[in-house]
Amino acid sequence: MNTAFDELAQKAVLVVEDDYALASELASKLTATGIKIVGPAPSVERALQYIEDSQIEVAILDINLGGTMVFPVADALAKRNIPFFFATGYSRDVVPPRFADRIFVEKPLDTSAIYTALSECRGSTARSSGGQKNLVLSALSPREDDLIRPLLKQVQLVQGEVLDRQFGEITTVSFIESGTVSLVASSLDDSQVEVGLIGREGVTGTGLLEGDWRTPYKLVVQTEGTAQRTDVDSFLRLTQRAPQLRSLSSTFSRTLAIQIGYTALANSRYSIEQRLARLLLMLDDRSEGQVLLLTHEHISSMLGVRRSGVTGVLPILEGEKLIRSVRGKVIVLDREGLILKASGSYGIPEAEYERLMGFSLRGGENVRRAHDQSRPHFYNPQIPGRNSRS
Repeated sequence: MNTAFDELAQKAVLVVEDDYALASELASKLTATGIKIVGPAPSVERALQYIEDSQIEVAILDINLGGTMVFPVADALAKRNIPFFFATGYSRDVVPPRFADRIFVEKPLDTSAIYTALSECRGSTARSSGGQKNLVLSALSPREDDLIRPLLKQVQLVQGEVLDRQFGEITTVSFIESGTVSLVASSLDDSQVEVGLIGREGVTGTGLLEGDWRTPYKLVVQTEGTAQRTDVDSFLRLTQRAPQLRSLSSTFSRTLAIQIGYTALANSRYSIEQRLARLLLMLDDRSEGQVLLLTHEHISSMLGVRRSGVTGVLPILEGEKLIRSVRGKVIVLDREGLILKASGSYGIPEAEYERLMGFSLRGGENVRRAHDQSRPHFYNPQIPGRNSRS
């Protein structure tokens, strides 16, 4: 036995496994080395109870527990900074991006591989504590955070600045810290409309992960702020060494596509009043305060309507005490009221972001409550059609 593993003697290791024979065999082998076994836990509910009631140093997680995915257990462990690894027959691609860098031990389990994984993951933490403002960067493990920090440079985002031109080559990747960047679609006759919005929850240039060096949209700064920026070559090289960064960036690209689809729905089926409420909610999600720096011209550009239309609608929202509009600013007074005013045009992309990325746009339980009422009836965090493996 190596010295690092010897240090685990008398430590409490949670075993989460629904196969009784396999769990018993693993627990027996670990107990023989002096390790204290918590469990084994055959279900998510039992595992969560063990986490609440026991002092756990490390955890070993099977992914599929009788048809239920183990990820709520992984979230509970990560919240408490308890290291863990997966012991499973699944491939890494089924794991949410927030766990993409975790150690995988493949079944059938090899005892020496379990010993090595226990030694390597002991003392690791799930999230970086480096104070990154961008949500993708803040979700990286300490190892990947250390890899990317030297490659990033903070830049100012100036309102009206064009980051990428439509059909132009992508030259940089920006992790937005504050402010917002609009994705603008232009037709052949030069008609333009905003189809997507990126703030501190995301990153530009995600098409690079699919080998696409061009963007079909113009990326323009709508509200000023800052970003952490790197060049394309550095980003692509890094994603080969940082699986969590690659997974998070790729998953964000998926959430952005969902947002774009629901923007098309809002533009075609909802009134200007409802779309304005949706836009203000989206900007509020990506803002640190209730004050949004917006002019009538900016709002009309983002909604793809005449400025006179915005001028007519803003007083309606003010009259209902949902917002207050002063020169160049919109102050959100009643967020819940805006959600009701948006009348179903807001909520699904935000809930899908939380489901896929593992954290909310705003990082608070108030968002979870607001989104729950808009969560689609088919929402299910489990992965269908994969219950035959464990």
